[in-house]
Amino acid sequence: MLVASIHRDHRNITRLLRLLTDKLAAIRDEQTVNYGLIRDTLLYLQDHAERCHHPKEDLIYHYYLANYADTEGVAKLDAEHEALAALTAEFSASVEMILMDAVIPLDVFADKLTEFVEQQRRHLELEERSVLPAIEKTLTAEDWRYLQSQWEEEEDPLFGEQVAVRFKALASAM
Repeated sequence: MLVASIHRDHRNITRLLRLLTDKLAAIRDEQTVNYGLIRDTLLYLQDHAERCHHPKEDLIYHYYLANYADTEGVAKLDAEHEALAALTAEFSASVEMILMDAVIPLDVFADKLTEFVEQQRRHLELEERSVLPAIEKTLTAEDWRYLQSQWEEEEDPLFGEQVAVRFKALASAM
């Protein structure tokens, strides 16, 4: 079912956010950090989440808005998805700078990482605690059949049956 795959994606993204939180703790403790894993996490989020996950949610949200009253503020999720994409791109640029040996104060980087993780978590919580439950309660079986017919699921390159080569190190780290 389409909504089940969204919940699964959210659980997987939460796992990645825990990994980033662990990296944040290591940075704050001035321990050695594999910034390549942070980069790989961001690459996954930019690739899979922005190319597959958010469009899947948007399909459902737009259908809901077109056919039902917006009681949970669903309309604002488009803007949130755009803001998250911009935040991910901005933070990714910081990680790339570090990987190219640019000097970025660790406290500044840690603050950016904190903001990134917090924004991602807030977004997931909004969807999981209010938006998706309202949509699941409202949409009919016929609505879900229609939505499913409009979506073709892609293999997840990190959490799918086959881990893509570029994400092998990240998969091993979790």
